[in-house]
Amino acid sequence: MRPILIALGIVAALAVGWVAFKDSVYASWLGQGEREAAEPDYGLQEDWLQRPAKTPPGGWASPWGVDVIILAPFPTTPQPAGLLPASSDVIRSDFEDFMDDAGLASDLGAVVYAPSYRAPSPASRKRMRGEASALAAGDVAAAVSRYASADNRKRGVLIVAAPGTEALLEAALSALPDDEDFRQRFGGVMMPANIDVAEWVELAGPCSDAVDACVVSTGLTASKPVRRFFLPSLPRPRLVYSADGTLADSINARAETLSVWLEENLPKPAEPFDTWAAEEVVDVAPIRRPNSERDISGERGN
Repeated sequence: MRPILIALGIVAALAVGWVAFKDSVYASWLGQGEREAAEPDYGLQEDWLQRPAKTPPGGWASPWGVDVIILAPFPTTPQPAGLLPASSDVIRSDFEDFMDDAGLASDLGAVVYAPSYRAPSPASRKRMRGEASALAAGDVAAAVSRYASADNRKRGVLIVAAPGTEALLEAALSALPDDEDFRQRFGGVMMPANIDVAEWVELAGPCSDAVDACVVSTGLTASKPVRRFFLPSLPRPRLVYSADGTLADSINARAETLSVWLEENLPKPAEPFDTWAAEEVVDVAPIRRPNSERDISGERGN
């Protein structure tokens, strides 16, 4: 009897030790990755998780177009501790999984802009995650600022925040223009579930008269997948996202409401010259030297 009790005691001790140290062992086994990453250039397609390949028509077209800025969640695929660059395939793969889980990959009708950013590996410890999260917030602010100045083209815009992206959302909101013209085209923020929207109203600022509330909650949630107690995890564990099939419909409905209101209530902006000048063929009378038949209008870089 005594040997059996001793054996059971050893097994119990090993089990307790494994539970206590399994995460540390797993993180150590993954090793260390890069601790620096190049600042993303949002003029490049590779530093966006999603951006239209072709420039959509501006607000001067009908119906009035609406863009959706999606703030992607931090990656949770196991990686060596360190910093992932904005062009990381891991960040892109996790974003695609998020879009599938949330029902946005195929059911969303709006034009999507989703900036990537330098992100902490899920195996990174608290200090590294904090430093990397600050970098990520700065990257997102730069991406939204670039979008507003170069990509928006007088279109309406909504922001959809994934779970756990509050720091990114605050940075994105700080980068939005404050002028009345933009604010009437801003359809507000759609937050994940279990967030107190009242705390975000002031940060979001004023938005279009087309919507009843500038900040609304959605059914988008995140949870840890079902796994056995003895499986190792990381400081930032894998997450599964769910929206009960309603998120895409909610975004589409809000975008449609904003588009219709803009079409009916705001004067159409003038189409900038540079959107059509390159497509126009202008006939220029030939230039010739005196007593010459040769056209010299294309010479000397003219």
